[in-house]
Amino acid sequence: MTYKAVVIGQGFTGRLSIVRSLAELGCEVTLIVLTFRNKITGELVFHKPVDAYSKYVRRAICCENYNAAMLVDILLHQCADPAQKTFIFPDNDFSAIAVDDHYDVLKEHFYCPNVKGQQGGVRYWMDKVRQKALAEELGLPVTRHTVIPVRGGAFTIPDTVTYPCFAKAQMSVVGSKLSLRKCNTREELEAHLKFLAAWKDAWRNIDVLVEEYKHIDTEYATLGFSDGKQVVIPGMIEMIRMAHGTHYGVALQGKVYPVADRALIDRFAEMVRRIGFAGIFDVDFYESDGVVYFCELNLRFGGSGYAFTRMGVNLPAMMVRSFTGEDIDKLEQNIHGSATFFNERMGMDEWMQGFMSRQEVRRLRKESDIKFVADRRDPGPQRALDFDYAKRIIKKALGRL
Repeated sequence: MTYKAVVIGQGFTGRLSIVRSLAELGCEVTLIVLTFRNKITGELVFHKPVDAYSKYVRRAICCENYNAAMLVDILLHQCADPAQKTFIFPDNDFSAIAVDDHYDVLKEHFYCPNVKGQQGGVRYWMDKVRQKALAEELGLPVTRHTVIPVRGGAFTIPDTVTYPCFAKAQMSVVGSKLSLRKCNTREELEAHLKFLAAWKDAWRNIDVLVEEYKHIDTEYATLGFSDGKQVVIPGMIEMIRMAHGTHYGVALQGKVYPVADRALIDRFAEMVRRIGFAGIFDVDFYESDGVVYFCELNLRFGGSGYAFTRMGVNLPAMMVRSFTGEDIDKLEQNIHGSATFFNERMGMDEWMQGFMSRQEVRRLRKESDIKFVADRRDPGPQRALDFDYAKRIIKKALGRL
């Protein structure tokens, strides 16, 4: 039987990681590419993305980002197959919550990530404050934090906030990397909140999580799969180098290796088990002055998850097999050995935005064991990426002239 899957997301690197993972099962994959409308024409902006050049992609459909009604309409009328259920793999917070908000309508035609088979569970648990409360209950250190409601662009900063602090949207589905900011003073926090409220209509009524700032010695992540009861977490990821600019907070280079602290990982597993989530998840955490702090839990595939696939534990394939009745105890659940990975897209953008030299990008790419785009078995995406950056380089040179 040929399984069918829909991969939904905004960035091509994450989507391509899921596509290539599913290719190991021979899945027929449809991409739903989240994009924006041209401010002048009102038309959706759609250029064939890098991952659509993969030989494993059957077709690519564009959808307006943050338009849940449009996304669900595409799923039901262009992706549903009356002969078999299709798998949905959300690759960002918006798509994960949009699918969850319409779970009762979609579940007849699709296998979807879910919390206890109930609509609204993913949205409920994507709340960062609620996650921190559960983490504390399980003995995981978290930073002191408060929530500042922004209503109609107006807000009040509590006197209890200490500086420096770190501000971000409480629900990342309404935010973006632009909502992340270290604020050294009350004036900087006030300016950032005003910026958020003015930047986008949807942000005039949001909740901003303000956390005690901690110096980060090392950032980590781990990914796993849960069938709702059993939880598999096969390894850990250490962030060697983080991106800047438009990709602030995203791993540029990292290292994947077997679980080093089983007690810590078991607490993350218990957290997912308590929630009752079924699907692929990602946990971010960090070390500061010898203490490991829980950061957040993402109920979707994480950006560096392809490193796990390349190390022999294919989480998207595990989800397909488990949801169709296979016992996950019979599947490989542990990473053996270690490897470094490099995100070529982030590297090229770092260079284009002036954060790295082209020589350094080439060095990191050469030194890393795992690449997220380059693949001899599937060369189309790499050719498309090279062509795209060649055009950008020429355009940049002409701009200087």
